[in-house]
Amino acid sequence: MEKRNPDLPRLTKNDLSVLKKILDTKRIPDSDIAKSMKLSPQAIFKIRGKLEDCGIIKGYMPIIDFKKLGITVMTLVILRLSPSMWKSFSDDKISERISKAPYVIDAYRVTDEKASHIILLAFRDTAQKERYISEIQTKFAEEVQINGIFTFSVDKIISHSPLGLLHEIIDRKEFSPKDLFLNHAHK
Repeated sequence: MEKRNPDLPRLTKNDLSVLKKILDTKRIPDSDIAKSMKLSPQAIFKIRGKLEDCGIIKGYMPIIDFKKLGITVMTLVILRLSPSMWKSFSDDKISERISKAPYVIDAYRVTDEKASHIILLAFRDTAQKERYISEIQTKFAEEVQINGIFTFSVDKIISHSPLGLLHEIIDRKEFSPKDLFLNHAHK
């Protein structure tokens, strides 16, 4: 019998159903925003509608603690599809398939001599990641060339948020690289 991990919450069938609904709904209540901004819920509803209608807000996504769901390993894979794949499938069809793949967290279409896609995958553990990557390497060797694999623990995620960038754009402020790198003068 497999030993239960005490750090993982025990989720009931109802817990999992509610989590799925939250993942599908992806909304922060207007009343919560209204309270924090001292505006009416109707005003927030109108603003939200405007942001959605003009395409700034395309959807909503909860912040998930991967570790509490049993995800411990992330892998960034740099791959290049073979010419035969591009002859068989359109770019849109390939993108659609990648976006629906079960382990994919983020996926990017790039134009580089060594890469056509950069994909961030998530796994329960290293063994699951190894099985998945090995299958790509063996069963799909003619269709996909892997040009880089970077694996890390979810404990090593430093940031998973575009908030800094969004604040720069909203506040119309530019940041210096010294905001990212350690300043050698202040040792």
